[in-house]
Amino acid sequence: MKFNKYLLLLAFFAGNWQVSPAKKAAPSDSVTLSYFKKNIEQYEKSVMGYPGQGTPLKISQLDQSAKRIWALWKKANTDLSELPEPIMAKPELKAYPVHQWQMKAEDPMPFYYFSKEDQPSTGYPLFLNLHGSGPKIAEFNATIGWSLRYKDAPAIYFIPQIPNERRYRWWFKPEQYAWEKLFRLAMISGKVDANKIYVMGISEGGYGSQRLGAFYADYLAGAGPMAGGEPLRNAPVLNYRNIAFSFQTGENDNGFGRNKLTNRAKVVFDSLQRVYKTGFTHKIELQAGKGHGIDYTKTTPYLIQHVRNPQPAALSWVLFPMDGRYRNGFYNISIDKALGLKEGEELDRAVFDIQMDKSNNTINLEVKLQDGEGLKSAAVKQGEISIFLSPKLMDLSKKVKLMYKGKVVFNAKVKLSDAVLAESCALFGDPERLFPAKIKLIL
Repeated sequence: MKFNKYLLLLAFFAGNWQVSPAKKAAPSDSVTLSYFKKNIEQYEKSVMGYPGQGTPLKISQLDQSAKRIWALWKKANTDLSELPEPIMAKPELKAYPVHQWQMKAEDPMPFYYFSKEDQPSTGYPLFLNLHGSGPKIAEFNATIGWSLRYKDAPAIYFIPQIPNERRYRWWFKPEQYAWEKLFRLAMISGKVDANKIYVMGISEGGYGSQRLGAFYADYLAGAGPMAGGEPLRNAPVLNYRNIAFSFQTGENDNGFGRNKLTNRAKVVFDSLQRVYKTGFTHKIELQAGKGHGIDYTKTTPYLIQHVRNPQPAALSWVLFPMDGRYRNGFYNISIDKALGLKEGEELDRAVFDIQMDKSNNTINLEVKLQDGEGLKSAAVKQGEISIFLSPKLMDLSKKVKLMYKGKVVFNAKVKLSDAVLAESCALFGDPERLFPAKIKLIL
């Protein structure tokens, strides 16, 4: 009898000792660093999911966890590559150093990298300035000459030279990889204001900056093509909803229909600005009496007034192909499984419309397939996405409701974790878009 009582007491204490489970260990810094480096190096593929569940977070822990994740992201990048130190532009300086990047499946890309005046406390505005077609050495040097004249200081300029004159396009895949590298390294540099990055260019650089502005709008505060004119299927205006757009072309610049295409862009921007009331900020002008050569000095003073909103509550996204490649994400959306799109097919793009209302913690999402002219559409039949969330977009202490196709597809509290912070960091490489939560959706 005494022996049985002793066994019962042992069982009682053993049970009570096991009531409090061990705390889940936070992922080690080495795991996160390795995850980041693998994602940086596998530039052609979608971002890999974080290895493991990560550590659950409370809202009070988000700032500290985001700082930790960003510090690891910076280390992962600087272990692999960094931007050079920008040289200070001075009137007496006659020559500027030429740097060079090795490219993916392309010849090396030379570039100038210089700053004007002293660095502001928030970092320099950064201009990616693309030159026109022609002998590339002459165009390269002409572009630095104009860049030094523009009244936009303080600023940093990244001026690339086309790697190969036989492939004279700024939007081909190798160049895309270079711009993504530039955004990534600029944002970790400590010298660039992440919310004041702009793309601009003249002639071929105008075509390039118009396409890149639409493709990378979520990284940009503005875009400024000059003496260009893309068909809008190549640079969907909807993607410019939350950034500034400047377009300067000569009224007599009828080569390849540049003046007509510029005017067409103005008509569409004006129309969308009336429909949406906010967004689609633009200044589009046909300069009187001018041909292909225009006054280029109007663009940067206009653009530099505008600051990016990295987490807009309302956004439109045309997921369109550029040199056969589609983005893996935009603002706070990620494509987890492809939607079955292919360049060259009739319905080669998807159009997303998202409204996020923090007052009632509701997200309204619509997605459809569309052709390049916006004349035909169809329902999406495959694909998976994630919608990343932050305290700015939603009250994460309450249930979040997601409406898709007019139906409630999610209505619960979202889980916060450092794994999601790491995934969003690997996807966007952006200190302003570190999201601690996400909702996954099969389309």
